[in-house]
Amino acid sequence: MKCKNCGAVLDEGALFCRKCGTAAPKPEPKKKTGPKINLSGVKKWFRKAKERVAALLKNRRFMMFAGAALALLLVLIIVIVSVASCGRKKTTGFKSPEEVANAAVIALEGGDGERLYKMTSLSESLLGKHPEVFGEGDTPEAVMKGYYTGLAADLGEQLSEQYDREITLMLEAEPRLLSGTDIFESNRALGVEAAQYAEIEGPLSVDGETVRYVRMVAAEINGEWKLIVLYLSDTPIY
Repeated sequence: MKCKNCGAVLDEGALFCRKCGTAAPKPEPKKKTGPKINLSGVKKWFRKAKERVAALLKNRRFMMFAGAALALLLVLIIVIVSVASCGRKKTTGFKSPEEVANAAVIALEGGDGERLYKMTSLSESLLGKHPEVFGEGDTPEAVMKGYYTGLAADLGEQLSEQYDREITLMLEAEPRLLSGTDIFESNRALGVEAAQYAEIEGPLSVDGETVRYVRMVAAEINGEWKLIVLYLSDTPIY
């Protein structure tokens, strides 16, 4: 760079000319340079992608495969939702008294008093009339939960001591639907409003050997069958 006044060569970074003292001209700022974007290349890529998608949409085989995959996915979603829905219903209501009895036996076999409690429709009248059977508690719910938890635990302990292996508990009984005056009498005794009732009575057995006797009452409430009460005994109670 030269001095604009006398033409002398200026030192690099000098502020003034050593010869005449004239201020050195300010250096021009460097222009920033960055990577150049090749817009034509981007446009070309998008154009090719668009052509590929259009070609796939015109391909009948691909569309059939995509449609089948979508249909399969929808069926899978429906099955999962249905299974989840059925799982929820099994702890609250059933389609028949036979289903109530089967679920109760499975719960007893596993010593699952919590499940028995969830299956049962609360009858405060029944609990209040028989404190010697069901026990006492702060709430009717607590009484019922304590009763079924103890019932299942007691049977589970007996089975584990008697059979040192995996067992299958069987109920040899058929539900008996109540009709006529039987419905009225059961309704008055149980304190539950129901469309109809069924009694299930018989021996609980393992490999044909009786371990306990059971009596349970189920009721149809709002289109679903629910367990009302279940008793176990060492001797027949029917």
